[in-house]
Amino acid sequence: MKQEVVQELAARPSRKRKCVLSVYLNVDPSQQANQKRGFETRLKEMASSLRKSFKDDAEAGGFAAAVHRAADFVSTHKPEGRGLALFVDESDGFFSHKELAFPVTNQIRWNYELFLQPLANAIDELEDYGILVVDRTKLRVFLVQQGKIDELLYKEISGKRTRHVKSTGPDHAESSARTQRRADNQIHANLKEVVRQVEEIVKTKVLHRLVLAGTPETTAELRKLLPARLALGVMGDVTLAMTASPAEVLSAAQPVANAYERSSEFVRVNDIVTAAAKKGNAVVGLGHTLQAINSGRVWELVYSAESHAPGFECAECSALFSIETSSCTFCNAGVHPVGNIIEQAVEHALRGGAKVEVVTGEAAAALDAAGGLGAFLKTRTKAVVAG
Repeated sequence: MKQEVVQELAARPSRKRKCVLSVYLNVDPSQQANQKRGFETRLKEMASSLRKSFKDDAEAGGFAAAVHRAADFVSTHKPEGRGLALFVDESDGFFSHKELAFPVTNQIRWNYELFLQPLANAIDELEDYGILVVDRTKLRVFLVQQGKIDELLYKEISGKRTRHVKSTGPDHAESSARTQRRADNQIHANLKEVVRQVEEIVKTKVLHRLVLAGTPETTAELRKLLPARLALGVMGDVTLAMTASPAEVLSAAQPVANAYERSSEFVRVNDIVTAAAKKGNAVVGLGHTLQAINSGRVWELVYSAESHAPGFECAECSALFSIETSSCTFCNAGVHPVGNIIEQAVEHALRGGAKVEVVTGEAAAALDAAGGLGAFLKTRTKAVVAG
């Protein structure tokens, strides 16, 4: 699933009343809880628990209708992945479901807009990447999407065998040197063909990240030959046999991808905190970031995975506030409390076309110290209320 899919869902309007159902179900068939379609029971239990909180009969009726539609779908659904997301807008009959290759936590929301933060988090955390397994004459290319691996290409680069040789004495030194040069030249030519093949696949699959695998000598030589735009996307390399199974390839490459993601997150947080401190094109802290979201100025939202804060949302223009106010400062309409304003901030940022980046570990701790939320801003933008 791509970021564009989430942004397409986020483009749906926020409603003036609660009429939008969002459901996330763990449907992983390998889990004991899902034997005999246990996820159907989980949906009923979550809906029943949430239904008890309604005091308005009209709202309860709308919720019941939305849940009925979701339950009808789930009752005949044959899971193809490990997670399932369901969205129902009772006001206009909208319904959408997304099969997810990754596991999700069972959740249900009844709100003014779609609850998309779990999708945004997963897409950021499980960004697609390629794995190149190479030796002197062969190339294998793998694509990792949402934690699943597929082999895209196996190619014999050259029919000519290449081997390094050892001289057997002074009389053979010159002959051995010539043979060695020919072998080295052939390997170099083979790796240049590898680069050509990889460039085509990267362009077709729109890949921005790569892991190189093979012997240290081969991956080092390949890295030197990669054009700058590809070399910048190399997350690291691993020593791996050409005959490794897809599962073995993923097992070797995933720690490299994880370490790169954590490192990138820390750099991103440092960049945003530094830019904000210098009054650059960034802000940090809940209040400043919500103000940027309200003004439609956010280019990329960065938030801590564990960040949670109550807040308020305008019932008319959907502006967000970190502190209670008697009326919206943009349109003077009333505001209502929001349990976790971070969730709303993510939804609004996505609706505005912004990128979102969720950080964990040391990066999250560093961002939490600065308020748990920040944003890189668009340049030369006119402040417009996002509503």
